[in-house]
Amino acid sequence: MINPQKLIDSINNECKNLFYNNFNLKPFSGHYNISTYRIEGNSNGLNRFESPFEPVKVLDWFGEFWIFLEIKFISKEYKVKRKTVKDIHTYISLSIFQGEDEDDDKFQLFRAEWDDFNNPNEKHSQPHWHITSNQALEKTFEEYSNHFDNGDFIALLEEQKQKIIDIKRIHFAMNGNWQNDENHIHRIDNVQKIVKWLQGMLRHLRTELE
Repeated sequence: MINPQKLIDSINNECKNLFYNNFNLKPFSGHYNISTYRIEGNSNGLNRFESPFEPVKVLDWFGEFWIFLEIKFISKEYKVKRKTVKDIHTYISLSIFQGEDEDDDKFQLFRAEWDDFNNPNEKHSQPHWHITSNQALEKTFEEYSNHFDNGDFIALLEEQKQKIIDIKRIHFAMNGNWQNDENHIHRIDNVQKIVKWLQGMLRHLRTELE
């Protein structure tokens, strides 16, 4: 089982060299069984995770790209042979945003997630990608239409959207192990593996974005 504080400390210590600004996960909110940590950002973005969309603080990475990182730990208790067993489920979400310094609504391009549900029958690949960049284009079209008071354009846009699958809901596999006759689930059970995953993903993303 992952030690939450050890994971947060390890990420803060070993990922900070990938950023010019201060990379720091800090406690964001708490609940009786949920602890949330978020990156300490220096500008504004809009997290299109679920409705209503949530304003968040994003961290300047390089050029016009920004990141938002959130990690949640959810404690759950189970009864096993009359004994109470405590488990901690870990949820990691890293989003890449694009925008200028002064933009209050930077566009969320895509999101990498790794959720540990401890469920061998989990249908969604872990870790996985979500693609959200299409929402930026939709917003631009809607603003253009509203500016010219063209309701027919909005109706046409909605009609076309109905013909295309909503890809932001798809969990695109990142690390399926099918080539070894294994499945699409990787458990969160090792702090160093998680840190190396984050480091490698950030380096790779920077190379691709550049």
